Amino acid sequence: MNEELFARSDDFDSALSDKVHEIDDESFLIFRSSGVLYAMSTDYVMEIFTSVDITKVPMMPEYVSGVINLRGQIVPIVDFRLLLGRYPEEDPCAIILDIHGTSIGILVDTVDQMVDISRSAILPVPAQNEHRMVNGMCTVSGIPNTVMIVDATALIHSE
Repeated sequence: MNEELFARSDDFDSALSDKVHEIDDESFLIFRSSGVLYAMSTDYVMEIFTSVDITKVPMMPEYVSGVINLRGQIVPIVDFRLLLGRYPEEDPCAIILDIHGTSIGILVDTVDQMVDISRSAILPVPAQNEHRMVNGMCTVSGIPNTVMIVDATALIHSE
């Protein structure tokens, strides 16, 4: 009888451990921009477009590509590649985000996949590689390169 109780205890510990990992994990969308892999929390991702008709807006910073009409809502589109000081290499994909009630789109080279990343696996970015848009980095199983974690809120607070 004690062995049965012990076995149930192991099952309980295992289930509890699984729940802790589930709480610690967060879903991220992996995308590529100028050959670098980035990840953004899927909490912010609304839609992904492989082609988008952008209306140019005069007298905007270079990194603001323009606006789109998304079902009656005007959404500004920012070229993420230019925002990071890189130049576009391919026809872009647009990721439409909702960041605390503010809609914004970002242009990236390609959208790769969605993955779960443990919060404990995200490391700080070395000082020499710091950028206001990136707040961490990690390695992801099955992806050979380091993935940079994007701070979505920095997109709406960028200058």
